[in-house]
Amino acid sequence: MIIFGSMKSLFPKANRQLEYVAFSNFQVPTMEGPGYVFVAVDAFREYAFGLGVERDESPTTILKNIYFLLERPDFVQHIDKGFTLVMGEHENLADRIAAILKPVKGKLLFSKREFNSYLSNPCFEKFSGFVVKRVNFLILC
Repeated sequence: MIIFGSMKSLFPKANRQLEYVAFSNFQVPTMEGPGYVFVAVDAFREYAFGLGVERDESPTTILKNIYFLLERPDFVQHIDKGFTLVMGEHENLADRIAAILKPVKGKLLFSKREFNSYLSNPCFEKFSGFVVKRVNFLILC
């Protein structure tokens, strides 16, 4: 999704680590059927937390990957000021997710996918550039 410059002013800017953490998943094809990659992105550091690849995106799997995020040492070391987990879907799980986040000073924000894209695109763009350079290097070898 492309966010135009005029739209950027509609979204708050992250001013500290974990202020906004975009949680999302996307489907990738595998030889065994679809796989679902779960990732969370700290908008301030433009840092991606790879959470896992799953065979489904069921409510249980989504909640499990939120727990995985909260167990990561590189996430836990920065949650002293709290954090906001931003999700573009799964509103039906709001009460369950909020219950998971509350003990660790986490808040939950459901927003349109545009906000998640705004938060995570810089990180994904850097990753895409890295992959392209790596593939080009391998082709030249």
